Amino acid sequence: MSFREKHLWISIVVTLGVWGFYFWRLIGGIADGALGRAGLGEAMGGLFVGCLIISVIVELVLTAIATWTTRKAEREAKDERETLAALKASHVALMALIAGVISLSGAAWFVSWLQPAFGVERGLDITQGNAWVLLANILLASVIAAEMIRAGLTLAFLGRLR
Repeated sequence: MSFREKHLWISIVVTLGVWGFYFWRLIGGIADGALGRAGLGEAMGGLFVGCLIISVIVELVLTAIATWTTRKAEREAKDERETLAALKASHVALMALIAGVISLSGAAWFVSWLQPAFGVERGLDITQGNAWVLLANILLASVIAAEMIRAGLTLAFLGRLR
């Protein structure tokens, strides 16, 4: 396995573990009615910073281990197949991110139009501040999904190109 493949696997595992935990806690809080109470932003903000720090540290440590266990010639060698695989995967991930953000924008507009049209003052038990927290986390999930698509497709393309 090349160094770049090792690094992609590290990224996938860390992202699934750390950010999976983060969104599991967010969804659990939403299920418990946290959207209607104050304090969700502070709790998720603290958890976000903690998860960000943990993912950076774990990725650094695992990348250092991968670096030490890979010969220098293999680390520095980069052929055209790896570049092509990364470019193809990045393009698909970008399109997925654009589709996610546009879909989110359309859904937000539709809900904001639909509620007054039907005389619904409040569709969800959600504070205004928590609505922003929810929106920020949906955007974060879109970025993380795009990154997972990029890493996964790069691995798939590398396997197919070998």
